[in-house]
Amino acid sequence: MKKTVIYCRVSTDEEIQMNALISQVKEAGDAANTEEWVMVDQYIDEGKSGTTTKNRNEYNRLLKDMEGDKFDIIVVKSQDRLMRNTREWYSFVDKLVQCKKQLYFYLDRKFYTPDDALITGIKAILSEEYSRDLSKKINNAHRHRQKAGSSLVLTSKTWGYDKVNKKIVINQEEAEIVRLIFALYVSGMGSRTVAKELYNRGIKSRSGTMFQETTVRSIIRNPLYMGTAVMNRYHYDFNSKRMTALPEEEWIIHENAVPAIIEEGIWKKANCMMDERSVQLQGGNYVSRRGVKKGQHDLSGMLICGICGKAYWRRSNRNAKGEESYYWSCSEYVQHGRLHNDTNRGRNKKRTSTDGGCDNVHLNDEVLREALYRLARKIFQTDRDSMVDEAVNILRQVILDSGEREAAKLQSAGEKIKEQREKLLAGYLSDVVEAGIYRQKDRELQQELDEIQSEIAGRRRDSEKEQERYKRLSNLRNEVIDIADKELGVKKLLSFVAEIKVFPERIDVVFEWNMTECIRINRINYRRMELLIDGEKDHWKPMQ
Repeated sequence: MKKTVIYCRVSTDEEIQMNALISQVKEAGDAANTEEWVMVDQYIDEGKSGTTTKNRNEYNRLLKDMEGDKFDIIVVKSQDRLMRNTREWYSFVDKLVQCKKQLYFYLDRKFYTPDDALITGIKAILSEEYSRDLSKKINNAHRHRQKAGSSLVLTSKTWGYDKVNKKIVINQEEAEIVRLIFALYVSGMGSRTVAKELYNRGIKSRSGTMFQETTVRSIIRNPLYMGTAVMNRYHYDFNSKRMTALPEEEWIIHENAVPAIIEEGIWKKANCMMDERSVQLQGGNYVSRRGVKKGQHDLSGMLICGICGKAYWRRSNRNAKGEESYYWSCSEYVQHGRLHNDTNRGRNKKRTSTDGGCDNVHLNDEVLREALYRLARKIFQTDRDSMVDEAVNILRQVILDSGEREAAKLQSAGEKIKEQREKLLAGYLSDVVEAGIYRQKDRELQQELDEIQSEIAGRRRDSEKEQERYKRLSNLRNEVIDIADKELGVKKLLSFVAEIKVFPERIDVVFEWNMTECIRINRINYRRMELLIDGEKDHWKPMQ
C-alpha cells in the first residue's frame, strides 16, 4: 500500500480561513482514504503566505522529509496551496522528481506528471500575478490611509502611548520613563549609560529585564514623542519579499498627530547629540558606534566571548595610587553584570537569570599582548615552516574544492534556466502561452540568470582574493620579520588572525585558514591566573 502525507495551507489567521483549513484537512484525508493510501503524516501551515517559503515551517519540513522513505505521495488541494511563487514552484517540482515522489491534486483527481510542466508553470505565473496585484492594491490603500492620517499604528515597541477607542492617548506611567530617558541623554549620558542608570533606579522593560541600549536609541530617534508621525518610511517589496526603506522625499509626515510627550527643542537637542556620537554613512544615514571603535585598537572587534558570543570591550581602571591600567571584558558582562552570583563581590547581589550577564574572565591588556607576542615568536620563528606548510595546504583545498563545487552548482542552475526559457519560447510560438505571460516570465527567467551570473562573477572575485591570500602565505617564509619588537610581532600575528575566542580556561587564536592556536589559562585564585604556551608560564597582574 502507498504511504501518503497531506499538505494544507491558509494565508491568514481569520476565522473564515481557519474553517477553510479544517475543510482542507478533512478533504485531503478523505481523498487518501478513497484511494486506500496509508496516511503517515500531516503538514499544515496556518496563516502563512504562499508567495514565499520563508517561515513556512511545515512546508520546509515536508521538503526535508521528501529526501527519505517516509512517504510516496503528497496530497494537496491545488497547486496554489503549495505556493504562489513561480521560481519556488519549479524548485519544488525539481525536487519532487529527484526524490521520486508523486504529487496528487485531490480537487482535480489527478497526479502531476512531467507533461504538465508547461501548464503548471503558467498556473504558477498566474497565481504569482494574482498575489502581486493584490499586494499592490493593499499597499496603495495603505498609502492613501497614511496620507489621510487615519492609519497611525502603535506597535508593541512604542513606549508612552496607548490606543483607546481608536484614539492615541498618553500612558502617563510610561511617559515619565520616556521623559527621564531624554533628560539623562541630554545631560551627557550615552545610550548604554542611560540603560544602566534606568536599571540602577529599578526601572525595567515591559518584560521585566534591563532596558537595552537599542531601545533607548529607538526612543530618542522616534519623532512621535514630539507629536510628529512619520509614515510610509518602509515598503513591502513583493519580488524580494522584504521591507525596503523608502527615500525621505516619499515619507508622509503629520505634525501634531498625537499628544506630545517631549518638547520639540529637547527632542532635536537629543538627536543632534546622537548624531555627533554616531558615524555618518553614505546617503546621510547615521549608525551608532556602539563601543566597537574599530581601528582605534588593533584588538577591537577581534576578541569574542566563547560563552555568549558577544564582543569584548576595552576598559580602563585606576587604582588608589592613580595608576591607570587597561583590560578587556565581555560586553554582556559590562551591560548586565555577572550571570551567576558565585563571586566574592556578587554573592549578596540579587539578580535574576532574565537580566542577562556573563561569567567569562577579564583580560589584562598588557599581559594579553605579551601572550600574543610569545605566540608570534612561536609561529614566526620556531614552527614557522611547518605552520606555513599546513596553512598553505588547507587554503589550497578551500580554493580548489569549495570554489569548483560552487561554480559547478551555479553553472548547472544557469543551464536549467536556459532550458526553461527555451521551453517557454516553444510554448509561445505554438500559441499555448499568451504574449503577455511569455514576456513577463521571460523577464523573470532572465533576471534569475543575471543574478546567477552576478554570483559567479562575485565568486570569481572571492577566488582571486583567496589566491592573493595563498600567495601572501606562500611568501611568508621569505619575509624578514623583526620579531624582537613586541608591537611589530603582535601586529604581524594579527594580520593573519580571523578572531580570538575567549573561554574561562583558554584563549583560541583562530587564523584565516581555519587553524587554531590555543593559549591555556590556569586560574591560581580569584584574582590571579597564568598563561601556558608550550610549557612557558606568565602570571597575570591582579585587577585593581
